[in-house]
Amino acid sequence: MSKIYFLITTFIINLSFYQSLYSSDQDYCVGYLEEVYWSLDPIEEVQIREKIIEFFNDNFEGAKKLDYDLYYDSQSKQFLSHLDGVDISKYKKVNYPNFEILVLDAYINLFKGDGINYCPAFWDNCSEDSLKSFFQASEDFSRSWIGEENVMKFLSDHFVNHHCTMYLDSSIDKKTFISDLNILINELTK
Repeated sequence: MSKIYFLITTFIINLSFYQSLYSSDQDYCVGYLEEVYWSLDPIEEVQIREKIIEFFNDNFEGAKKLDYDLYYDSQSKQFLSHLDGVDISKYKKVNYPNFEILVLDAYINLFKGDGINYCPAFWDNCSEDSLKSFFQASEDFSRSWIGEENVMKFLSDHFVNHHCTMYLDSSIDKKTFISDLNILINELTK
């Protein structure tokens, strides 16, 4: 009887430990992917953006099919999810290439978790450990990011094999992505 009790207790302790590690890793990767996205997104030089797209095509299976033209409604501050019968000329067309879709999708799915508490991305009811992991990722990113002019070196030397890339998933449904993106916009514009 005591052996069974010992095994059950050990299992519960290990389960709690691994859940804590997983949560900490998610918080860390929210911080890391946030930094990656906000560093890649503002790059405007066409040749560099094309190289980034090619890099993602070469390194992430299925990335080639990810290139979305979305339509933004500035009044509702949301992207349109249904275009049937809609005069799209009234809306701002925004292109999301593969790298933005992959990184944003992983970032949003990590921070939205239970759909109620968006910690640590928006600091809702965050534990101290959650915030520490989030900010540790920002610090780690800062040590590896050497500027826009060296983005390809960053991607090949630091990003492609970073453990947070395990959350990148190229099987992304466009409507789900739009819905998730609208959650992000809603949180950013509160």
